Amino acid sequence: MLGFKSSATQDSSHCLLKEVGLAQLNKQHLRLASYAVEFSQIIEELSSREPSTADWRRIDALFSKIMRFVATHFAEEEALMVEHGYPGYEAHKKLHDKFTGDMIKMQGEINNRNIRFKMKMNSLLWDWLYKHINEVDYQYRDFFQAKGLS
Repeated sequence: MLGFKSSATQDSSHCLLKEVGLAQLNKQHLRLASYAVEFSQIIEELSSREPSTADWRRIDALFSKIMRFVATHFAEEEALMVEHGYPGYEAHKKLHDKFTGDMIKMQGEINNRNIRFKMKMNSLLWDWLYKHINEVDYQYRDFFQAKGLS
């Protein structure tokens, strides 16, 4: 189940994501996680067979949905950082740009119907979600709460 680690249980819980202190971003993080789950389900289905034309259409559609949502999420998160003067904005934006670049490379593999993309993509999504949200995004929690945002 997808969920957030509360501050009281963050070290002992096995939930996926930490709350970052902003409801709209927490909601977006859960949506990104739901896309990662959906992608993992496709990968599981393809674990013992090659993708069909219909499978590739599903992959294309999901990947496009992920890319659009990531762009929207990053833009909103970065706008909040700029608007409120978050001191870690530049470094944070560089991480967003790197992830976007990695996803664009992945798009090339999908477009070329390179089946090797599937494990790289699965790992990229889950590593990003877990590490970026729980370690990098979590760093702005106190900053935004001190600004009165929630």
